Amino acid sequence: MSRSPTRAEVRAAVSRRLLPFALVLAYLVAVVVIDLRTPAYLRLDVYAALAPVTAAAVCTYRQTVFVGLVDFFLMVAHHGVLTAESSPVNRVGSVLGNILIVGAAIAVARLRRDGDALLERVRATGEAAQRALLRPLPLRTHSVVVDGFYVSSQRDALVGGDIYEVVDTPYGTRVLIGDVRGKGLGTLGAGAAVLTAFREAAYHRRDLDSGVAAMEQGLTRYHRSAEYQARTADAHAAEEFVTALVMGTEEDPAARDGSPGEVPVVFVDCGHPSPFLIGADGGVRELRAAEPGLPLGLGELVDVPRSRQRVTLPPDCRVLACTDGVTEARNRDGGFYPLAERLDAWAALPTPELLERLRADLAAHTGGRLQDDVAVLVVERAPGSEAGR
Repeated sequence: MSRSPTRAEVRAAVSRRLLPFALVLAYLVAVVVIDLRTPAYLRLDVYAALAPVTAAAVCTYRQTVFVGLVDFFLMVAHHGVLTAESSPVNRVGSVLGNILIVGAAIAVARLRRDGDALLERVRATGEAAQRALLRPLPLRTHSVVVDGFYVSSQRDALVGGDIYEVVDTPYGTRVLIGDVRGKGLGTLGAGAAVLTAFREAAYHRRDLDSGVAAMEQGLTRYHRSAEYQARTADAHAAEEFVTALVMGTEEDPAARDGSPGEVPVVFVDCGHPSPFLIGADGGVRELRAAEPGLPLGLGELVDVPRSRQRVTLPPDCRVLACTDGVTEARNRDGGFYPLAERLDAWAALPTPELLERLRADLAAHTGGRLQDDVAVLVVERAPGSEAGR
């Protein structure tokens, strides 16, 4: 979920840029003042030269240039051409020494600026590519609104081993949340294969079972690809599997006579953690499947089809689905995150606030050190929608 920075965040960002610059200038002024109050034979220009060097490490390029020029003119004025107290050799040495130090500091600052610019371009390109894989939340269809958040366990990555998607089709809404075995950017290939198959099947296959079969076929094709075989040849890695939960707002004849505003939802569980039904009255119930199916990639091990579960979503009720990065998150003592307990306490909160509380509390529980990628989706009826559509 992207948002514009607040005024407080803008002020904090400006302070972070100006504070190092102000400290470096204060240090330079302090050195000059001390130098003016000490005997002429006590040379402090070497300490002043630390100012542009430090600025090159912690300040912007323009700030470094400014500090370097100030340092150069101050030291030259005090120990260089404007003073006759030292020998010509010392004066020339002061000038050349300051030129070399300031020039080196500016060169380092420029290299650092160019490196930061390159890193920003790479990050922007990576963000665009990753956002093409996972669209920003919330997502809306005719019948539901899906909000949530995603946190990669890999630093500076927007996506990892968890996947999600929401598709509005002629047969109703299709929602997917999944988790590729493993974590980080190395799982993107399998995740992309499942997502591609899900998006295609959602438009051309009416029932969820055939859509799940298409996802399994897509993952199998990826495992047989030359790219995957080359990547796993040396590691002798087993084929990746993907746990997934597929939801759909299919037309349910049994629910046609239900209350207005009800949305019949069908679940197909592929070895994924069970979702939670959050009632309008604040009650929370785990929607555990009687016989959870095998993860994608392992379906050929048994001949039994994956079971379907039907739930009628009453007005103002929500379904929360997540990956095991939430349910298996541990604190310092090894305790698992108490998701059901937290949801029961926050069930009356609006969805955005509930998600904000959950994300902050999860970070506090783990001490900011996630062991696995985290994806959370909350599915609720769209305002003004019709059931089953």
